[in-house]
Amino acid sequence: MIKMADRLKLYHLFAVDAAGVATATYEFNCSDEEEARIRARTYLGRHDMLELWIAHKRIARLNRGE
Repeated sequence: MIKMADRLKLYHLFAVDAAGVATATYEFNCSDEEEARIRARTYLGRHDMLELWIAHKRIARLNRGE
């Protein structure tokens, strides 16, 4: 039997400054990329620019106001 937790993937979210240097990091589990993007957007209230990653692949760069 496959449990829901077995299907979740670990995503990393980095708050970055204008030079691309990480100023904060977050980790969370989501079932897919779309869910991860939605969750990442909730952090835009605290940070101006974010990068969403899974393993060594950047999925998205999110900017406040876009």
